[in-house]
Amino acid sequence: MQPGDIVIAWNNIYLDVVRRIGGAPGPLSHMGAVMHLAMYEAVNQLSGNTYPNVLAPVAPVGTPDPAISAAYAACYALTDALETYIRLSKGVQGGALNPLDPFQVRAGAELHAKELINAGSTPVDQDSDKFGKAISNAIKAKFPISTSGTVTYDGLNMTVDPVLKDHLNGEWRDTGSGSALTPHWGEVPLFLLDPASRPISHYEPKDIPTSLFDYSKLLKSELYAAQVREVKRLGGMHSTERTPDQTEIAIFWANDLNGTSKPPGQLYTITQTVAKQQGTLKDQPASGATPATNGLIETARLFAMVGTAMVNASMVAWHAKYFLLNSNNKPLRLWRPETAIQLAATDGNNGTTPDPDWQPLSATMSGTRFSPNFPAYVSGHSTFGAAHAAAMRTFYDTDNIAFTATTEDPHGARDANGIRRTRSFTSFTQAALENGRSRIYLGVHYQFDASGGYEIGTRVGEDTAKSFLLGS
Repeated sequence: MQPGDIVIAWNNIYLDVVRRIGGAPGPLSHMGAVMHLAMYEAVNQLSGNTYPNVLAPVAPVGTPDPAISAAYAACYALTDALETYIRLSKGVQGGALNPLDPFQVRAGAELHAKELINAGSTPVDQDSDKFGKAISNAIKAKFPISTSGTVTYDGLNMTVDPVLKDHLNGEWRDTGSGSALTPHWGEVPLFLLDPASRPISHYEPKDIPTSLFDYSKLLKSELYAAQVREVKRLGGMHSTERTPDQTEIAIFWANDLNGTSKPPGQLYTITQTVAKQQGTLKDQPASGATPATNGLIETARLFAMVGTAMVNASMVAWHAKYFLLNSNNKPLRLWRPETAIQLAATDGNNGTTPDPDWQPLSATMSGTRFSPNFPAYVSGHSTFGAAHAAAMRTFYDTDNIAFTATTEDPHGARDANGIRRTRSFTSFTQAALENGRSRIYLGVHYQFDASGGYEIGTRVGEDTAKSFLLGS
């Protein structure tokens, strides 16, 4: 067993939890981030604070072991986050799909901890349990999903404010997949970034010119018409212009359906692949000017960096979707392509033509076509992918690492011969850009959604990743 394997093992437990409960990508990414931050902080504090701390020092009692403490920190953090998510999301649109009994969740997680670290009731194990729990509690207090204190927010509040107006051309409306999902997720504070110098408004996309940042102006523009026409050609259920490779790209990156590990889960799986491939899990001896590395702390740092970048990506993306204001202090909550195409006769643009029967390639397991139930601008997939790529580039100090990725999307996980489908990339940037572009081929986004998401995901991912570097 390599030192970093404990981090991979807990990442796999988290991914399995996501597959079991389903729900919205923001809260699910929050769960992964707090778990991996707890692991990182436990290891870092017990290893001489090799890298910047997330928390104030927690005084250990006795002689806790870094790896065992990390496992317990993950156990408590994931269990607490899951219980909170289930409690807050029962009966809520986008909440837990199959709420689990918290006692069963806790018992199962503790059993996993014992199995993974082969621990018992030794003094070291007991000390590690206490230290891991203390770290987890501190992480939970610092990064809550909702709070009613001096700063009040609720990431799972489903009330849209200001209200959506279906009669307003250009504004998002329910396409049949449900009411607006997690509209207040963009109000949850960013992790590790100073709100004075890096407020969430710092991460607002610029690829739609401010001169068009109004429904009446945007819908009449050639920019809008060109992008609607492109999705209409390439993203439709019955498109004759989308190539087989573009169809594969669309489905490969989707992972929208409950039962998958969702878009952040696919990116965590890529992180696992690269970490194993690059030897991150191993202790590495010094070589020339390169210092020795500790596989446990490096793997914990990598996954904390990636997890935190992705949860911040979810917040900036949802801020853009629901709270991006124009000069008249009105939010631009842009309708999905299927609405734009079906109602093109109402947009006042001679460059678009309506097709009331147009539907996207995106589909449920039963074949029902759907668009995700939140505004189009910006793409969450693109934002997640860009933030992930930024974190990976920062950690490895290069973009040019080749890797092969897999998918869990039920429409494309395996080819016609039953062989698991893969796609290979020569860089993190290449994968992130393809991830964003996939949403046009799937028929659920415009290209400026993907470009805007890539822009803000890159910026928030880079800024977040720097929090884990020496000298930050």
